[in-house]
Amino acid sequence: MKYPDSIERSAELLRLALPHMSRQNTALHPLSYALWYEHVAGRNAALSAVLNAAIERGDKLDEATTHDLYSRHVAEVDEHTAQRVSHGFQRVLTGMAESAAQAGDQTERFGSSLNRFSAQLSTDAGLALGDVLDSTRRMQDAVEQLNQRLVDSQAEIELLRDEVARARSEALHDALTGLANRRAFDQALAHSLAQDEAPCLLMLDIDHFKRVNDHYGHVFGDQVIRAVAQVMKAHVKGQDTAARVGGEEFAVVLPATPVGGARALAERLRATIAAARIRRTGQDASHERVTVSLGVASHVRGEAASQFFARTDQALYASKAGGRDRVTLAA
Repeated sequence: MKYPDSIERSAELLRLALPHMSRQNTALHPLSYALWYEHVAGRNAALSAVLNAAIERGDKLDEATTHDLYSRHVAEVDEHTAQRVSHGFQRVLTGMAESAAQAGDQTERFGSSLNRFSAQLSTDAGLALGDVLDSTRRMQDAVEQLNQRLVDSQAEIELLRDEVARARSEALHDALTGLANRRAFDQALAHSLAQDEAPCLLMLDIDHFKRVNDHYGHVFGDQVIRAVAQVMKAHVKGQDTAARVGGEEFAVVLPATPVGGARALAERLRATIAAARIRRTGQDASHERVTVSLGVASHVRGEAASQFFARTDQALYASKAGGRDRVTLAA
């Protein structure tokens, strides 16, 4: 974490953060201070979206929630920084390996020259030069070992980079569907609200999903969720973010789509899913029809992320109340 604030600015942020800290159900420790400092400084949009939602609901952060938010939004190194450090370290190692290889070549040439020179000297001079040759060979061995260690280190760093990239991807993706998870959705929504253009939000819920689980079992329920996710992947492209935000509930953040386009996308999703048939396996194999209900909203300037989400959710449940398998545009 880097805080470039001046003494005066940090004192002002302290004054703003303390009232928030004192209202929580957690001790006034550095982790709590870091959360509220980042929030009042306005430099962490994803964290502020979560904290603003909690403030609006009247929630108070406990120790577990405070530690979780700190781990997710403050302690984590952002992806660009992690990649920059990783690539920088890789360049340093590559430069060291090239330097070591050049040193090895120079040492080898020097040793060859000494061997030729030794053959032309007297016995006493040759013995003295032999000591130099032994030292040169030991130096060559050391350089070769250094080269091998650098090669091994480069290979290890490549493995670590792949593992970090995989872990970051898993932390932001839903394991069942491969879509973005709720954490990634919150980040995408906060980012879109920080831009100049008014984004649209689309929410989708599988109709009668509890009945599906109760009647056919959770294995088929998971199959239904994956099938809906596949339709969303096929239709949601570019800078838009499709996410699974609950058990059978999905959402799409549309940063630069007008409300007409968002509604058209919702209708395409609804129609495609309704027209599809999901095959059940087993003795009573058959093809089942699944429908979804959707809500669509366009962001209103000044509206908090939690309010935007709630208003879209209300439109979704208006579709449910209106008979399901339909799209409702929020007021």
